[in-house]
Amino acid sequence: MKYRLLLLVVLLGTMLLSKAQPGRMMPYWITQVPSANASKHYYYRVTMGEAATYDKAYASAFAKAIMEAKWKLGVSVRFSDDIKALENAVTEGVNVNQESLNIPMNKVCDYWEINHTPKGDLIRLYVLWQVAQDGITPPNFEDFTKCQ
Repeated sequence: MKYRLLLLVVLLGTMLLSKAQPGRMMPYWITQVPSANASKHYYYRVTMGEAATYDKAYASAFAKAIMEAKWKLGVSVRFSDDIKALENAVTEGVNVNQESLNIPMNKVCDYWEINHTPKGDLIRLYVLWQVAQDGITPPNFEDFTKCQ
């Protein structure tokens, strides 16, 4: 009984420490990714990054989007192309395109939360991307106005 009460207190505390942006509800596109018209030659993808700052969380989400797009295209990922290396490249503003691979991507929306942890605040950032179906056909990205 004592351990159940302790577990309940820990779970409740964790829920209270995790706070979203004031006055904003989590947007639907985080769990229900929109679909694009196949003739537009792109798809939607959501990635999430966590870090102490927004910029580092964004670099993480961007690196994950690049890696996932490469995997979807069947590109073998070299060990040197791991997530941390891509995060560093994004942070330093280096061109992250691989030799002849070009994956057009468009950042559409973002949503962030602050999670208060014993080690400090942690920003959890969700980013909605439009990602080209392939590296050959130019996508016809459209405006997406339903970020809320």
